[in-house]
Amino acid sequence: MTDLQIAVCDRAITPGQAPGEVSGQVPDWVHLFPKGAMTARDGRAFSISNPEQVLSAFRAGGIDLPVDYEHQNDKPDATQNGPVPAAGWIKDLRVETTGLWGRVEWTAKARDLIANKEYRFLSPSFLFNSATKEIVKLRGAGLVHSPALHLTALASQENTVPEIQTLMERLVALLGLSDDASEDAIIAAVEDKIAGATAGFSDPSRFVPLEALQDLLKDRNARIATMGQERANAKVEAALSKGYITPAMKPWATALCRQDEDSFERFIASATPAYAHLMKPAVLQAYQVSGQGDRGSDEADAVCAQLGLKPGNLKE
Repeated sequence: MTDLQIAVCDRAITPGQAPGEVSGQVPDWVHLFPKGAMTARDGRAFSISNPEQVLSAFRAGGIDLPVDYEHQNDKPDATQNGPVPAAGWIKDLRVETTGLWGRVEWTAKARDLIANKEYRFLSPSFLFNSATKEIVKLRGAGLVHSPALHLTALASQENTVPEIQTLMERLVALLGLSDDASEDAIIAAVEDKIAGATAGFSDPSRFVPLEALQDLLKDRNARIATMGQERANAKVEAALSKGYITPAMKPWATALCRQDEDSFERFIASATPAYAHLMKPAVLQAYQVSGQGDRGSDEADAVCAQLGLKPGNLKE
């Protein structure tokens, strides 16, 4: 039978090993174990070569793991002195390149203590194989003043782990991979996408020459400009023929119609055809004078004289 032992990783701070600074931020994701072999500050050696196994064991347990104060939950005589309050509960685990991380749901009291720097470090409690020193199961953790493992301080991952998690989740979703895809699978999928995207550049049948595209755009713009000019001319001519504008207003109306057709339409709709009488064709009315004898009247003779006609020829 494998010899499993319980270990906690807190320690006494030795001179010259001051703990890291802690800000007022209280992280939800905390660093529980580094990846691979690790040596505690008190000399003990452990290893976590298969963090996925620890993750699977946590999920198989089906319960949240406690985070207490100073590992009271791991001390047999602690409960004899009264209740052992929890500082939080480990709700989930995640494997990152830096090791194993846990998502903690902190109590309000613990958040205040961490934010006020009254507690600054976390120490995991775990089962390990006494022969291989391999960590096989997480039991919980404790807020401590003197951690043994070299872990990321509580306040320093607030701006890193959530961002890494979000980025990885988005990347996995974009690649169409499962949520538990390994890093190697993610990298391979990214490389395939890049290879597929760059392969097309060597296939000329998939692309239009830049010069041809520019010519097409120029031709399209020229046709749009021509149609716009013809449309404006037609609208202005119609307005002119109906008496809404005068010939002197034609250049202004054409420019307005080309620049803002809606404004031109509103102008026509609100105007009255005040100049319609100028557009009517002139009609010459027949001038008939009753004749007086063969020569006609004096008035008729005068008109004949002005027109260069012989007297009496006005009626012809």
